[in-house]
Amino acid sequence: MKKQYIFVIMIIITLYILYLIGTFKYKEYKINSNIDYITNLNKEISKKIENANQLIDYKKSNAYKNKILKEEQWFKNKNEKVIYLTNEDRYNKFTKDIEEYKQEVNDVVEEENNANTDTKEMSTYEKWIYFLFKKNSDL
Repeated sequence: MKKQYIFVIMIIITLYILYLIGTFKYKEYKINSNIDYITNLNKEISKKIENANQLIDYKKSNAYKNKILKEEQWFKNKNEKVIYLTNEDRYNKFTKDIEEYKQEVNDVVEEENNANTDTKEMSTYEKWIYFLFKKNSDL
């Protein structure tokens, strides 16, 4: 009878040891996967930091400042001939006369006033039809 109890106790101890080994391996796997994830994340962040530092160095350089001044503020160095390539619409956008601008504003205001007079006497339903389909409903 003692041999049977000893055998059962040995089986239980063996199963417990297998359980401990399994939990240890599982924890080891989780730790290693987290370490891999963190190292990859660190590599990506270091690449982004390196790119950001390069961009900062580039934006601090005189070449970048000169480029921006030439593009946005028409900066010209001494003895430098600059040719401005732009289309006529873009040029006219910034060189309109004040009278032309006032005329455009007046046209827009008149269109809004006309739209308001058309819809003053309409019901809500008719206004929706008018604004959605641009036609008067004669209901």
